[in-house]
Amino acid sequence: MKMRLTDLGVKKLSLPEKSQVTYWDETTPGFGVRCSSKRKSYVVMYGRDRRLKTLGRHPELPLSEARKKAKLFQATQVQAGGHDAVFEYQAVAEEYLRDCRQRLRGSTLKGYVLYLTHISFEGPISDITQGQVVRAIERYTKSPSSQNYAFTTFKVFFNWAVRRQYLAANPLQALKRPNKSQPRERVLSDDELRMLLKRTLKHRGRFNDIVTLLALTGQRKGEIANLLWSEIDDDLLVLSADRTKNKREHAVPLGPKALALLRDIEGGSRYVFGTPADDKPYNGWSRSQRRIVEETGLVHFTLHDLRRTFSTIHARMGTPIHVTEKLLNHVSGTISGVAAVYNRHSYMEEMREAVAQYDEYIAKLLEGC
Repeated sequence: MKMRLTDLGVKKLSLPEKSQVTYWDETTPGFGVRCSSKRKSYVVMYGRDRRLKTLGRHPELPLSEARKKAKLFQATQVQAGGHDAVFEYQAVAEEYLRDCRQRLRGSTLKGYVLYLTHISFEGPISDITQGQVVRAIERYTKSPSSQNYAFTTFKVFFNWAVRRQYLAANPLQALKRPNKSQPRERVLSDDELRMLLKRTLKHRGRFNDIVTLLALTGQRKGEIANLLWSEIDDDLLVLSADRTKNKREHAVPLGPKALALLRDIEGGSRYVFGTPADDKPYNGWSRSQRRIVEETGLVHFTLHDLRRTFSTIHARMGTPIHVTEKLLNHVSGTISGVAAVYNRHSYMEEMREAVAQYDEYIAKLLEGC
């Protein structure tokens, strides 16, 4: 059983009538307090067969001193070559993913689970070398971008393992990502955007409606895919801080075409586009996106291209850059740092004007379709 051991918490632990119960400390791996019918004793786990060493009894031995003794004993075991057998790679990776599930967004978690479960190692985590990790990644995928994502996943994981004292040092700390990233610059031309919207508006459905709304609003894929009816307030889209990438509440006006699309969707769920199957909002998206590419002839098209296209069209229309950034909920642009602290103007009227102009632009684009 795991808990954060504190002096008061240990004091309040009850003694079982029979057998023994061990409470493991969440902050110090391998250290805990074992409760029997007569006493409470601090213990530390070590060795390949996970043996326990008794450090002392409570309350004679204070918790802080017991924790220090446990860390000292573990350090001694590391030098003797026996400690890391306790911390097998598989066990540490599983604990890390359990921790990730409690604090990460679904899209980020999906990548971590993919690489940490498909690229695996046997034995103690401390035995893993940077060469082993790099070669394992190269065997798993030949895609430069996937190799970079996998490398970053492992680097973050090893940093976590160091903080949790499963490792003395990150084997990837001195390395950079294996491939130089090339930022995407894909922007759909007017003809391509017309072709895309013509198809998604004609063939209605969950994925196509999401694509249409992405093109009309410029918002992020996850924000629209998981859109709730409660987040539509009259002609505003209002996202709470826990629903945005930068953890800031975001309110953006919706144009007539976006509102018409939403009004035409039947509301049988609290989600606008239906409850994500098994909490996987992107189920079937790869297949749907391939179908769009095949039917429209769009080359190297991704959904994030729509956000970049939205921004480019606003620049072409003369929308001030700070207004475009407010529409996109960017925080690293023209209004950032000290300026962001003191400039609390919402720019709502300016955004409404820009959205109206953009809606007219799209309407002209679709004339005759």
